[in-house]
Amino acid sequence: MSIIEEHMKESDAFEVARKKYRPAHIKTLFIAEAPPSTKSQRFFYFIAVPRADTLFLETMKVLYPKEFRSVQHARLHKKEFLTRFMNDGFYLIDACRFPLPNGASFAEKKRAIKDNLPLLRKTLKGISALCNSRTKVILISKSVYVACSSGLVGLNVINECMFDFPGSGRQRHFRHKLRSLRKKS
Repeated sequence: MSIIEEHMKESDAFEVARKKYRPAHIKTLFIAEAPPSTKSQRFFYFIAVPRADTLFLETMKVLYPKEFRSVQHARLHKKEFLTRFMNDGFYLIDACRFPLPNGASFAEKKRAIKDNLPLLRKTLKGISALCNSRTKVILISKSVYVACSSGLVGLNVINECMFDFPGSGRQRHFRHKLRSLRKKS
């Protein structure tokens, strides 16, 4: 299987999982960097993720603090959390359709995201019927913010600065910024 065929297969698996939880109306759209490799068995919308699912966990901690009892509880009830996420009008997409190489530098990530902007715009156009002018957009990670904040004209991007990805010790910063944005909106 060629690398392109492998990426398309990965992308299809991500999209199938993501579409199961696409809301009828998107109130808040999160745009993250890129999906992880399917070999990692991690993805925000995959149900059985045994480890390293910090974006899902940290997002749920902020959005549903009363229901979030523990990491183990959230993983056991991920389907219920994702259903509520969907029902509340939240949706997460990726700036890049394909996983980025492990160990990619900031410059490499930024370039990949900028190169992927036409496809991201196409994705956004495809879900535009689910959005309106009040749909809030949150760009997650420095590379997404730098590459997309000026490249997505017409969207209601509500973070005015870089939004940390909740990994590598940045979880507390992510939660703080997401809580602050939730209070403002």
